Amino acid sequence: MRHIITFISISMGLLLGSAVQAQIAHDLTVFSEKGQEFTLLVNGQAVNEVPGASITAKDINFDYARVVVRFADGTTPDIERKNLQIATPGTGPKVPVATVFAIKEKKGEQVLRFVSRSEKKIQEAPVIIIDR
Repeated sequence: MRHIITFISISMGLLLGSAVQAQIAHDLTVFSEKGQEFTLLVNGQAVNEVPGASITAKDINFDYARVVVRFADGTTPDIERKNLQIATPGTGPKVPVATVFAIKEKKGEQVLRFVSRSEKKIQEAPVIIIDR
């Protein structure tokens, strides 16, 4: 009987761990090299209410997103990327990633440029084994 309870407990822990893993998605960070403040919109939703120079959108459930950078000064034109790739390119299995883009000046205009992409660090849920 004790072995059955232990087996069921471990099985439930593994199932809950995989359910938590499935809910984790990508992070997107956008920052301005010149410190210009902006509002970040991802798929039409504002990520930040107060403009800032570095904004992180957490847990994006899409590999590609429509991203708009709206500058707070009102004079700089918005930057719009209709199909910004957040996930790792390729056809292999997808893992949650943290992606960083920078706002740079190129030929007098503000543009969005890729900086880095790395696997998102996920803390594993602790496994507790009770032995009586």
